[in-house]
Amino acid sequence: MTQRFLIALVIAAMAVAACKGGSTSPTPSSTPYSPTPNPKIMKATVEVTINGTPRPRIPVEESTPRNKESPRPGKTIETLLTGKKGIAHFNGLKPSQVYCWVAILGPSQKSTECAGWAVWQSGDILLGT
Repeated sequence: MTQRFLIALVIAAMAVAACKGGSTSPTPSSTPYSPTPNPKIMKATVEVTINGTPRPRIPVEESTPRNKESPRPGKTIETLLTGKKGIAHFNGLKPSQVYCWVAILGPSQKSTECAGWAVWQSGDILLGT
């Protein structure tokens, strides 16, 4: 979609909302969804919590999926430890690529997430329990 189309769509939505009239609740504002990845965003933020508490020094492995049709972690590209706030930042990502992250929570406990650009460019990857 072109930017002009998105602007026209927003104007049309505002016109429909204005026709309702009498409403006292404000209309929520949001950023329009982009159907393509942002080539400038090449960083993913992974947050690890255990029982809702951010966990430092948890190893998080980054990989690309073995199979794109059934995303499961593949060969590890990089392993980072979470910082004091339970967060690890993975840089140099390709917006066109799907990535997987695996938090090693314990000897036999892992938390995994595989996500495309629409997820890792728009918010944190949450791992843990």
